[in-house]
Amino acid sequence: MGCFFFHPSLGENEVVTLPPEEGHHLEVERIGAGEEIFLGNGKGQLFRGVYLGKREGKHWVEVRERVQEENPPFSIWVWQAFLHAPSRLDWLVEKLTEIGVSRIVFFPAHRSLVLGASFQRMGRWQKIVRSACKQSGRLTFPEVEVIESWNTFLTRLEKSSGTVLLTDFAASQTLFQVVGAFRETAWNLVIGPEGDFTEEEKRVISALSQARGVKLLSKVLRSETAAVFGASILVSLLDGTHADCH
Repeated sequence: MGCFFFHPSLGENEVVTLPPEEGHHLEVERIGAGEEIFLGNGKGQLFRGVYLGKREGKHWVEVRERVQEENPPFSIWVWQAFLHAPSRLDWLVEKLTEIGVSRIVFFPAHRSLVLGASFQRMGRWQKIVRSACKQSGRLTFPEVEVIESWNTFLTRLEKSSGTVLLTDFAASQTLFQVVGAFRETAWNLVIGPEGDFTEEEKRVISALSQARGVKLLSKVLRSETAAVFGASILVSLLDGTHADCH
């Protein structure tokens, strides 16, 4: 498919203007008027169109037809406690997007030194998501969400669909064993902050009816490494790439 561009609202047989950043990307790629391009809407649909040229500072495209639709067969939510360094959260958003998770949720825990995200940081994450989708050929943007309190996090987690996987170095079962036993398509991977959850936090999460403790490795991983490692295993098992690994 090669290079493609994003526009939040697309329909067949209509003329649209690209968002400024996408227009800049088009110029960088040196695409001229009359050339065919592909456009995604971030909702799983890919369209074929023709670049009409630049007028009045805007890049105009005629959308011709829908050529592909992405329907992920599974849902993976990664619930990540806030990390101290914003750059680690940026890296995490990029890698989880490339891997193919459905939603990324940041929340505060007792040992979190950062308890929220600025409007500017949220905007940066959206740019990272768009860039990572282009790099990986993904057509569906993951949702990136910030929860501002521990109690709200617990309420949302309890109401979530699918099994809750609490990563815990002391757990008796591995991620492979739990995924192989339940055979579900909806999963929630919960990762603690630097220094991990407190024992009380683990107890509260483990008390949820759909929660299962899982051990990722025999080694202790950094928080963001655990998130990427765990999500990679889940995607690999659920999309059939390594269906017999359990």
